[in-house]
Amino acid sequence: MILAKFRAALAAGFTAAGLLASGAGAADKPALTVSHDKAGWQANFEAYGKDDPTSSWQVTPFADTTNYQAAVRASLPTPSAPGMFTWWSGYRMKDLVDAGLLEDLTPIWKPLLAEGKVSQAVADAFTFDGKIYAVPNNVAYWAMFYNKNVYKELGLEVPKTWNELEGNLAKIKAAGKVPVGQTIEGRWPAFIWFSEFLIRQDPDFYNKLLAGQAKYTDPQVAAAFTTWKDWMTKGWMDDGTSPFGFTTGDSVNNSFAQGKVAHMLVGTWFADTVNKAGIQEGKDWGMFVLPNMNASLPPSVIFEAGPLLVSKNSETHDTAVKAATYWMSKEGEQRWADLTGFLVANSDARLPADKEVAKLNDAIQQGHYKLIGRYWESTPSPIAEAAVDEISKFVLDPTSADSVMQNLQKIADDYWAAHPKP
Repeated sequence: MILAKFRAALAAGFTAAGLLASGAGAADKPALTVSHDKAGWQANFEAYGKDDPTSSWQVTPFADTTNYQAAVRASLPTPSAPGMFTWWSGYRMKDLVDAGLLEDLTPIWKPLLAEGKVSQAVADAFTFDGKIYAVPNNVAYWAMFYNKNVYKELGLEVPKTWNELEGNLAKIKAAGKVPVGQTIEGRWPAFIWFSEFLIRQDPDFYNKLLAGQAKYTDPQVAAAFTTWKDWMTKGWMDDGTSPFGFTTGDSVNNSFAQGKVAHMLVGTWFADTVNKAGIQEGKDWGMFVLPNMNASLPPSVIFEAGPLLVSKNSETHDTAVKAATYWMSKEGEQRWADLTGFLVANSDARLPADKEVAKLNDAIQQGHYKLIGRYWESTPSPIAEAAVDEISKFVLDPTSADSVMQNLQKIADDYWAAHPKP
């Protein structure tokens, strides 16, 4: 009885909130319910929905991710589920796929893949048992944002080798600035530098680790923690407990804009937030992919693909499939790129050439960079959720690497003992 009432309340919430968010919808277009937890993107979703020729979007934003996940999961078996909704890729989609709650969108992708207009690596982020279950609402690389004014002041160049990178950090520290802002605020950012130090040594090992085919106690993990500890000991990174926190506020971004922090490692989706801090893209800030520690390795970059999913049971399911098809078209992708400045999947849609994200994308494409999946989605969620707390312990106490590695391996062993490895 309680569960039935809860679902009824959720259904009412989705419908009422969606209608309120959309205002007066176009009478000649069918309604499409859309839900998301990206509060800063609400205006973009609404603007896109007004222009979508397939449907009139009724957009429901959620301010809290935890509540959002609970509400969506509870609604998905019912007709009150949102027709389309944002989620996370990889393992974080898998349980929804396994439960039969998502629509197979492979027919949308097939012609685009055959024509070479979309990346197989992006499609793979949404693929389970040969079927593709999402369209991307954001494709992002993880790059080092750098303050060009600091670089100019100190006579620095964008580093092409690991030694050049560390030389820059030393000079920035000597100038009384924070070379690299990092945080563990919000828990999840703990994996950012853990992942980066691993792939700069050996991206193949990183992929094996995430798949349970290598161990958190292996020498490669120890080496990553050693480098990380070295950077913190030298004062090249703040300790993760400072006010710099781009996950819950703008403090690190404001410090970056002021030139107090010289670098931030974050997804390219953060570009618009950097611009809103009052510094000019291209003139005051830019991006680069970190060079490898092992110069013999081919270049690589971590990426994430944020999915839009279609609910199989939603009363607006049919409309959602049509909207997803339009979303992946040149026109649909171009509209989203124009609204957000995000990279999009369809290569026929382009960002303005003067955008830093566009320049970075061109460099990655021309350099034939290997795309590496982000830790948060590319390893099983129970491992990732527990691992970020363990890695945070290391950031707070860099002498704890050995015990953290043992604890991480225990987390992985417990999971893989009960689940097949890929």
